[in-house]
Formats: sequence, C-alpha cells, structure tokens
Amino acid sequence: MTDLTAVGEGRGVVLELKLDRMADSVGGQTVVDPKGYLTDLKSMKINTDAEIGDIKRARLLLKSVIQSNPGHAPGWIAAARLEEFAGKVAAARTFIQQGCEKCTKSEDVWLEAVRLQTPENAKAVLARGVSEIPTSVKLWLQACRLETETVKKQRVLRKALEHVPTSVKLWKQAVELADESDARILLTRAVECCPQHTELWLALARLESYESARKVLNRARETVPTEPAIWITAAKLEEANGNGAMVPTIIKRAIKSLSANNVVVNHEQWLKEAEAAEKSGSLETCQEAEKPVVSGLARRRWT
Repeated sequence: MTDLTAVGEGRGVVLELKLDRMADSVGGQTVVDPKGYLTDLKSMKINTDAEIGDIKRARLLLKSVIQSNPGHAPGWIAAARLEEFAGKVAAARTFIQQGCEKCTKSEDVWLEAVRLQTPENAKAVLARGVSEIPTSVKLWLQACRLETETVKKQRVLRKALEHVPTSVKLWKQAVELADESDARILLTRAVECCPQHTELWLALARLESYESARKVLNRARETVPTEPAIWITAAKLEEANGNGAMVPTIIKRAIKSLSANNVVVNHEQWLKEAEAAEKSGSLETCQEAEKPVVSGLARRRWT
C-alpha cells in the first residue's frame, strides 16, 4: 500500500500530495493510507493556488477511498480532517457524522466526532457512541471528561462500570473522584472485579483500619502470590502499628513464598522495594528487606 503523504519543500512546509503514486489501483480501488495522511495534515499550511488545487485533488482521492470502502474508519477521519484543515468545519462534521453511521463500532470515529463538535453537542455524540460500543473504556472516559460537575462525572463512571467492570482505568478514575468512605466501598468492589491488579489491593489496604488492612493484604497475597510489593506493604503495616518484631518474619516468609511460586526477583528490584520502604519511614522494613541481598540468602532464586 502506497502512503498518502505531504512533503515539505522550498519555503517551509507546503502541501504536495504525491497523487500519481497514491492513485495505484488494485481491482479498481484506490490504494491509500489514510492514517499516514492524518499525521501529515498536522504540519501543512495552505499558501498558494497550487496548494488549493492539491486540496481539491485530495478531496477526490479521499472520496474514492470512502466510496470504495465505506466501512474503513481512517478514510472518514482523513476526509474530515482534510476539510477541517481547509477551514471547512461544517463539512468536516458532515463527513465524520457519516463515518459514525458507517463505522458504528469504531472508537476512533466517535472520538473524532466528539473533537469536531461544539461542547453542547459533544455529549450527545458520546451518548450515541457508548450506546453503540458500551464496552469502550475510551468513550466512557471521554464522557467523564466532558462533565464539569463531580457528581455527574461519578454518575457516568458508575454507568461505565456496569458495562466494563474489569477496567482498572475506570475504577481508578472513580476512586479518585470519591471521598474516603466511598473510595473504600469502590475499591472493595474493584478488587473483586480486577483481582490480579496489585495496585487496587494496596490502595484498599491504605484506606482500612489496621486489622482490616491485615485481612486485605492476606487476601491479596493469596490472590497474587507472585507480587513482592504486597509482602513489603504487610511488613510496613506491622512496623507502623508497633509490631516491628514481626517484620523479619514477614520478609523471610516473603522470600520462601515467592521462591515457591517460581518468582525470580533480581537484587535491583528488591533493593527498590527496600528504598521505597525507607522513604516512607519504615526503616526496619528497609533494613530487613536489604538483608537477603547483602547476605546472599535465597541466592538460587534471587539473582
């Protein structure tokens, strides 16, 4: 496939579309790369009659693209951006609206339609988009960004999580907007839907009381037995609550458990965990975490 390109020559960047190369035909269909064309449009300026002529020729070429393959989303996006580049915003919106009708399952087309729309109309476009692709995390997050009130953002995210409960991005966004009490509730549900994501477990543990945090971390270790950060967090929790004597035991158990699960953690990674503990003020945890590296314990697994 030959790229549809624009080349900067002479005085700055000018619009020079290599139409002869781009108009190769396979089975009567024009062969172009609309995605490459989108990139080229960013740096173009229309300065001369010749360049205006090139815009007209590009219109014809893209018309051929979308007519021969109306289900190809990049073609519609390229056509819309060409009109936007030429200052024809209304025409750009018309093209991308047609693209939405022809490529209803394309995230990129819907996002482009939102970008080209006025703020008051963008929400309506997104509503149509998520109705067509209810599992699109990108569309739901964009819908959230368009809202200006926290309550409305939260409403959008709740609806999104009904459709995509396994999206870590959606859970994290929802938690960021929630107060501490609601965040705890959200994270409790999040670790059920996304049990392999350590970050969610650790976030939940931070919001819990000491006893509850211990239970959360125990569940996390059972669910994700290959994650060193869970063990380090458990050690830091005990140290912060006056149980520093338990830290050496936790670290030894960590080495044994991780080795049993065939986890190979190199010295550099383990030292990073120790340094993070030191920065958070957990000096005992830091010292105990460094010992396996310094003394060469578990050398068979820790390389």
